[in-house]
Amino acid sequence: MKYSITTKITIIFAMAFSLMCLLFVTFANIQRESALEKLRDKQLSAMNYLLALYERANPPRDLEHYFKNFGLEYVGNKNLATSVANSGSPIFTKHTPLGIVQSMNYKDDLYLLIKNPSFQLLLESNEARHVNDPLWVAFLIVSALLISLYVSVLKSLLPLRKLSKDIRKFAGGNLDVVITTKSSENVQDEIGQVAMEFDNAVCKIRDLIRSRQLFLRAIMHELKTPIGKGRIVSEMVANDTQKMRLINVFERLEMLINEFSKVEQLLSKSYALNYQECHFSLILEQVQDMLMLDRFEERVTCDIKDDVLLRVDFQLFSLAIKNLIDNALKYADDKKAILVCDSDFIVIKNLGKRLEHPIDHYKQAFVRGEKTTVGSGMGLGLYIIEQICQMQKFDLLYEYDGGYHCFKISLHAQKKLAKS
Repeated sequence: MKYSITTKITIIFAMAFSLMCLLFVTFANIQRESALEKLRDKQLSAMNYLLALYERANPPRDLEHYFKNFGLEYVGNKNLATSVANSGSPIFTKHTPLGIVQSMNYKDDLYLLIKNPSFQLLLESNEARHVNDPLWVAFLIVSALLISLYVSVLKSLLPLRKLSKDIRKFAGGNLDVVITTKSSENVQDEIGQVAMEFDNAVCKIRDLIRSRQLFLRAIMHELKTPIGKGRIVSEMVANDTQKMRLINVFERLEMLINEFSKVEQLLSKSYALNYQECHFSLILEQVQDMLMLDRFEERVTCDIKDDVLLRVDFQLFSLAIKNLIDNALKYADDKKAILVCDSDFIVIKNLGKRLEHPIDHYKQAFVRGEKTTVGSGMGLGLYIIEQICQMQKFDLLYEYDGGYHCFKISLHAQKKLAKS
């Protein structure tokens, strides 16, 4: 079972406090027993010496003064004297010429009771009653120190919660998160130093991401200007065939720039999903426009068994299907691909040899297949597809069946979402 740091510290301090209480109580009991033992010895000494004086016919003139020399005083409270005589537990009993002498234990205090046919005396001592007072003062001081230390440690851990929340916000794409403030810059504890170092790292990462975004957007902006001019110039070409080829080239370039913009947002975790419901046939039409293949029907065999209704980000999911078909055409031995859509899966297949590495190897960024040549791509196809599927709660599966590479997008999550 996993516990938080706060819980562990609370358990440690609770155990320490319990152990301290046990030690203090044990020591207090030992000290009190020792004091009661000394008091019993005083009571015996007082009675023995008193009997010796009576035997020598030299009794003390003032018994009260005599017993005070041994730390014993008369009990003037008649109710207490009656309670001790009736309810006290005798520690020892001694028959003497003066009468019956008893040491009585009553409410953890020792009393000396002298019973004579003509009188009855009850003596007490306050020495044992207050013997543990310094010990309890020490207990209160140590308890206060331990509790203050516990509170101080918990206060030191409080910034960890804020640091954890800020890290989650930063990981979620909020680049403007501030971990530390100017008022906390002088904090010298380890947690404060970690927060400050993480804040410095956040600032550096933020600057790097923003400079990269600015660089990429500047490039895309500069590319759109010549593409726009080329698009205008292509309209002036007299030959219709050449004109359409130029128009298709510039439209393809513009579409690639838009795709590049989406990929950049996707990789920087700053893309906001725009969910909408649409049939797969509509997504397939968008994919055909994005691929811009001259003979799409000849190169891609489509088998739409169920025109499923999907709740997806239309542009992003179309980009994933387009990349799957593009990869299938690129790596197929016959340069053809097969697309099958039913109620459970969207499958893209292509003919080819078995992969040399596990599929997880090819899902990494900047990893390309064995058949690709230099300049044929950056190796981001499957990585982007995997990221898109994860963002929209789809499972991307792979299997090699009958000489075909089969990439499957599972639609089971969509069914559960529709039922809920």
